[in-house]
Amino acid sequence: MASLARLLYSQSNVDDGTDDSSDFSDKQNNLLVTVTVVESVASFICSGLIVFSFYQFKKLRKFSLLLVFWLSISDMGVCVSYFLGNPRNGDFMCYSQAVVMSFFELASVLWTTVIAFTLYRLIIEQKTSTHLIYRFHAFAFGLPAVFSLLPFTTGSYGNVGAWCWITTDADATGYFDPGTVWRLSLFYMPLWITIAYNSVVYVMVTNSLQRVANTQSQHQRPKYLKMVRRLRMYPLILVFCWAGATINRLQNTVDPHNSQFFLYFFQVSTRSLQGIFNAVTYGFNQHVTTEWLALLSQCPCANARPRDIEESGGGADARKPMLPEDEDEDDARAEGIDIPGADTSSTQGSTSEEGEGEQGEPVISRSLI
Repeated sequence: MASLARLLYSQSNVDDGTDDSSDFSDKQNNLLVTVTVVESVASFICSGLIVFSFYQFKKLRKFSLLLVFWLSISDMGVCVSYFLGNPRNGDFMCYSQAVVMSFFELASVLWTTVIAFTLYRLIIEQKTSTHLIYRFHAFAFGLPAVFSLLPFTTGSYGNVGAWCWITTDADATGYFDPGTVWRLSLFYMPLWITIAYNSVVYVMVTNSLQRVANTQSQHQRPKYLKMVRRLRMYPLILVFCWAGATINRLQNTVDPHNSQFFLYFFQVSTRSLQGIFNAVTYGFNQHVTTEWLALLSQCPCANARPRDIEESGGGADARKPMLPEDEDEDDARAEGIDIPGADTSSTQGSTSEEGEGEQGEPVISRSLI
């Protein structure tokens, strides 16, 4: 892996006055590329498993996992851009990396907003969102497509030291040269607006679930509380993965002639992990892992007996449909979350997608237990 990183870095350009990390040695830049490539391989594999699961397991091909599927596709695209290493400035590969990185990094962020919005509609507004899928694509893919082309209007794509992205002019007067404006307006501002929106949504959602949990039996309450804890992790993924990059870019803006290697290392060592965290948190829920256990139990090389798989939650039960009778439960999985203790019998008395059942019980308490 290290030799691959050295090969990727060997095509880097000489200092042209625009590289943010041009003061770094070849050894330091090589380390940045190595960390990026190694972590991207792991993220690509994890995201690829979600994509494979969507195609392999027909019972999982529902709106619930569809959003996570597109999030994983975006994360894989980000990894592909990182695999390109450190192309020479002005080369086709350099422009390709910059555009692909700009497009898929923002797309990945926006798909988390789609997931948060879908969960808000389901839990707070008691509405499904399957009919909005084309609007979601226009938002999460259309907006990045437009944004990724704008830096071409000012010739702002190029090598920034250890990869190609939006370059800045260190000798420009003031903080707002075209490259800086593009960096802030096309990625970092949407990123932190997304983080703020997602945080507010998940606070509202978890508070709602917390209130529902307080009305449940001792047997059901821990399942709700487990869901609440998991939902609280969602906005933290973006904060963890992009805090380093944000701090680094702010430092580049304030002091462009004094790049700090430790900030670049902080940036590359966290941003490349986003695919792993998204796959594990959004994608690998109980239903996905159960399908995998059932699939692995059929492998001739598997040591586990069928009885062992059944005892762990797989086997025959793993092949049961995921409650197709209850569309609310299906859509509640739009965030890739577990629906603990789902039971079709709990849906009896429901009158519609919105409102209350015969006993006046909120739909949310039926769709999430």
